[in-house]
Amino acid sequence: ELLDRIKALDHHVSLDVDAIAKEVASPRAANIVLLGAASPFLGIEVEKIEDGIRNVFGRKGEAIVEMNLKAFRAGLEVADKHINK
Repeated sequence: ELLDRIKALDHHVSLDVDAIAKEVASPRAANIVLLGAASPFLGIEVEKIEDGIRNVFGRKGEAIVEMNLKAFRAGLEVADKHINK
């Protein structure tokens, strides 16, 4: 019933963030996939969000930064596909 109500909304994106995170990066990056999917609705430039990811994860090394950027972009891509239908 809940999914039917969500699907009735004009703007919605449904995705399995865990599966996407596992596919493109790491299961631990599911929240960043979700951030990517939500980003078109936040009114914040993608570049600024990516800069924020670099700042937050930078101390953990370049591999972690890149993993999270990849997860973010995967979520953004899913949202873009749903928005541009």
